[in-house]
Parts: sequence; structure tokens; C-alpha cells
Amino acid sequence: MTTPPPSTAVPLKVGLSGLIGFSVGILASLALNLGPISALAALILCTGAPMWWLEWQRHSPLTDPPVLTSEDARTRRRHRAAGLLALSAIWAAMLNVLSLSQPSILSGFWDALFAIWPALPLWAAFYIFKTARTGSGGIESIGKWILLSRKARDIPIAEARDQVVKAFFLPLMVSFAYSWSDKFSISDQMLPATWFSLSISILYLIDTVFGTVGYLSTSRRLDAHIRSSNPSWLGWSAALSCYPPIFVWLQSAGLRYGDGFTWSNWLSTSHPAYYLWALAILTLTGIYTLSTIAFGIRFSNLTNRGIITSGPYRFAKHPAYISKNISWWLISVPFIPSSGAMTAIWHCTALLAINLIYFIRARTEESHLSQDPAYQAYCAWISAHGLLPRLKLYLTPK
Repeated sequence: MTTPPPSTAVPLKVGLSGLIGFSVGILASLALNLGPISALAALILCTGAPMWWLEWQRHSPLTDPPVLTSEDARTRRRHRAAGLLALSAIWAAMLNVLSLSQPSILSGFWDALFAIWPALPLWAAFYIFKTARTGSGGIESIGKWILLSRKARDIPIAEARDQVVKAFFLPLMVSFAYSWSDKFSISDQMLPATWFSLSISILYLIDTVFGTVGYLSTSRRLDAHIRSSNPSWLGWSAALSCYPPIFVWLQSAGLRYGDGFTWSNWLSTSHPAYYLWALAILTLTGIYTLSTIAFGIRFSNLTNRGIITSGPYRFAKHPAYISKNISWWLISVPFIPSSGAMTAIWHCTALLAINLIYFIRARTEESHLSQDPAYQAYCAWISAHGLLPRLKLYLTPK
């Protein structure tokens, strides 16, 4: 009898409830013929709402929040206000960094921000004046340093790093989700290639909407706060190399594993292998998307927000990275010499280099998460009961 994995931080039903909500959002967007921003807002709310509710129920406080003296309350409000000013500076810096290589990459985020900007002052006022249920958060800690210390040795580096993660990746996730939702369309005549493109668009739209919800949900009240962010410069370098602007710079420098020739140019819809190849790509992309769904409202890069042991993580420590990297080989078919043997060799070399970046990213994540005893227990379980040990046991002669 197989030993069950260690307890997961997010039950799989939380992510599946979000997937059901996403489906409702898609149907509502199509039925109401919503515009791009309205449709994206509907998807985020419909996806997040059931997950927020379930997590609220799971982590409902057993006691009332502590009562603060009026002086303590005023002090904390000042710290929060100062922290929000610092947060604004962090966001301004990250948005400038993201716009360095390709300003249009954030077009979806700017459209969304323009639509919701009147609500931002209300959110800021709520954050400043709300009753504190727990200890001071990251923004408040930064504000406290600004008002009381300002000494370099006292900089709350970990808290600032947590905010940099959100300020860098949330605009990207919103823009990616906006882009994928714009590619989602259903026509009366759906050819096989169209069905494939639609399926890929849906899977990546789910992934980016869940990612957006994750970055929006770093709440202690939902136990979805950032426990720690990766302190390794190598880990940050590897992670940021997978996203604009660094990934765009790498491609411009020659690390490009395709020239527009893909698997659909290699295999026509009449070829017997076409549907098998398409199914393999969709299966791998599905595993990648399920890996994001398994996080529920806790998905974010470079952070520990609780250890996930359910869904695809029951079989491997890095199902998302493995499936995504294999799918790129099947989609781009860099080994097909469509432009000559030397070009094919270079394309394969470039994709191997990108695979190496993801390998480094995975190892640095393991190093960071290994500080958590829950992750140590999970790694020990995977080493004995993961997919590879099971295959090895199955293939070993009795």
C-alpha cells in the first residue's frame, strides 16, 4: 500500500472550485459579449471568489482581533501610510524595468489599471485604517523602517523583496491573461488546427488567470501570505531570465530556438501523426496548467506560501517545468532541418540552454524551500513514491 504524501497546504478542491468558477466566467463573458477588460475582470472574480471563500472558511479566526490603544492604532496607520509610499516607488521601478525591452508587453495591464484606478485610493484608505488582526505585514514593516530607523543595516530586506516579487510579476500575469483572452474566440467553422489553437489558448488563459489571482491574494487572513522569498541571486537571475525583459534580450542576442517553423508546418492535418502529436502537446500543457491550479490562491514565483503536495505535485517536484520544457520541443521541433542542418543544431542548442535555465531555477527553488520542514518531508516522500521511483520499481525484474 502506497504511503500518502505529506499534507498539502492547499486542498485540491480549492483549485478545482476556481476552475469551475473560471468556466462560469467564460460562459458569462461569451453570453454577455463582454469587452476585453470586462471579460478579464469577470474571469478573475469568478475564478478567485470560490477559492477565497473556501480559504476564508478554512482559516476563520478562532478569536477576536486584539484591541489596540488609540496611540498604537495611530502609530500603525502612520507606518502603513509610509509603507504605501514606498510600495508606490517599488511598483514604479518594476514597471519601468518591464517596459525596457518591449513597452507594449504591459498594454493589458495599463488598460486594466485605467479601468480600476478610482478604486485604488479606496483600497489604500481601507488598508491604512483597517483593524490589525495579526502582526505587522511587509508594507507596514517597510513604513516603520522609513519613519523610525532609515539605517542601512536595519532595512527590512526580506519584506522589500516580497513586494518586488508582486510588483514585477502581477503586471506580467495581468498582461499575459489579457493577451490570451484576446486570442479566445469560437467561430462556426472550427478546423482541427483551430481547435488546437483554441485549446492551447484556454489552457494558458487558465494558467495566467490563476497566476493573477495568486499575486492578488497574498493575505494573512487567508493564510496565503508570503512566508519567505528566495534570497538567492542565482535563483532570481534564473527566474527573471524566463520573462521579459531579460528573455527578450536573450532572444535578441541569438538564444532563439525557432524561426517560425513549427510542428503544424511539419505535420499536416492529413498526416496520421498529426493528432497524436497535438494530443501530446495538449497533455503536457494540461499538466502545466493543472500544476498552477493546484496552488489555488497561493501561486507566485520565487516564494514559499505553503508546500503543495497534491495534483501533479504528487508525482514530481517540478511538474510545471518538466511539462512546459518538453512541450516546447514538440511545438517548435527545432531538430527538423527546415532551414538547414546547422540552423537545426543551433535551435536545439538554444532550447537546451533554456532548459538549463529552468534546471537552475528548479534547483535554486529546492534550496530555498528546503528551509521548510514541510518541504523536506515532501522531498523524502517524492524520492520514495514519486513517478520515477514507481517506474523504476515497475521495470525492475521481480
